[in-house]
Amino acid sequence: MGTSRRLNVASGRQLEKLAHYSRALRVGDTVLQSGTTAIDRQGNVHGEGDVARQVDAIMRIAEWSMGKAGGRLADVVRSRIYVTDVTQADQAARAVARYLTEARPAATLVQVNRLARPAQLIEIELDAVDGAGKTARRISSGRSLEDQYAYSRAVRVGERVFISGSTALNARGQVEAPGDMYRQTRATMDTIIMALAEAGGTPGDIVYTKTFLTDLGKAADYTRAWLEALGDVRPTSTLLGIPGLLRPEMLIEVEAEAVLGAARSRRDIYTEHMREKPRGYARAVEVGDLVYVSGCTSLSSTGAVEAAGDWAAQYDLAHETIRWALGQAGATLDDVVRRRTSWVAASPDWPGPSCSWRSRWPPSRAPTPASSGSARTRSTRWTAAAPERRCVRRGVRGRSRRQVTLPPGPGVAMVARPPT
Repeated sequence: MGTSRRLNVASGRQLEKLAHYSRALRVGDTVLQSGTTAIDRQGNVHGEGDVARQVDAIMRIAEWSMGKAGGRLADVVRSRIYVTDVTQADQAARAVARYLTEARPAATLVQVNRLARPAQLIEIELDAVDGAGKTARRISSGRSLEDQYAYSRAVRVGERVFISGSTALNARGQVEAPGDMYRQTRATMDTIIMALAEAGGTPGDIVYTKTFLTDLGKAADYTRAWLEALGDVRPTSTLLGIPGLLRPEMLIEVEAEAVLGAARSRRDIYTEHMREKPRGYARAVEVGDLVYVSGCTSLSSTGAVEAAGDWAAQYDLAHETIRWALGQAGATLDDVVRRRTSWVAASPDWPGPSCSWRSRWPPSRAPTPASSGSARTRSTRWTAAAPERRCVRRGVRGRSRRQVTLPPGPGVAMVARPPT
């Protein structure tokens, strides 16, 4: 198998080196922008109290750093927007839309409990594919929000299909089945499957999903509907509890990614007791040179929570599962191109994600992937992170990888705890 060109873009800030992540990253024809907030190089939050100004600061950073990796905002195929106050979601989405009117990417917008600092109102991450601005096929579901916020229900680039975060909002602008998690999940999955079909795919081509629930107490109803919708298909999955979605009646949002033809060529990977399978997902999915890994926690293969109350030990256990899953597909942590970390409300002695990242990404072998992290889940069952490894490309390390630290550009910072 051939190698893919990899280029890591650093802004020159100390935190990126300390926590081993890249502001932006190129692998092959794909450019990934880390989750980014409106912090400058001196650690100041731009646009305090004004989400639109914070969007402007973030998008300037993104345009610069993606540009250093040879990417363009016009080629963005997916955006993820995390806001700390859902009442500002409309203003935030409209502000982002000004920069992505031409791209009209697949988009996800959810509320999170908090970011690293109280003054941070929004975090944005972006995925781009070379030439997508001109060659991508954009699919609309007819919902008015897609025009208002300049996004597409799905975007097809080559054989990959990026599907927006979808909810139970119907084409008439009404949320179906208020209060009913089962029916909202079925409606959400119908929207995803219809968009995928219009892009030329089938449910068997779905390789990645991420689900946000506003009430984890209704997760059983979600799982029942999920299994009915997908049948025997087992994509990777990350499930998180969040404070809210765009409308208070919404209980669920799901984003997905598919690779056309995966139904015939995919390899689904499970842990020893295959506890994932009856729950509707795989620990990892390998298709071509891509490996997707589900969100991992400190749950053992038998479903027992290990190292309760110890965030550092839980973080290590989660990474051991990730390392094992990658190994089953012939990949390693060196091949990771994007990582996402979610955690519950941290304990007072928790030193922040930059410290835990150091233990897993030593300087001698850190792949410095694009990265993001914030307190997203409301669950109290775990106290540590739930890392997710997505879109790993095998063969991007070694001679094919080039690390660059660029001259100073716009001030940038991750949502990890910034230096004081």
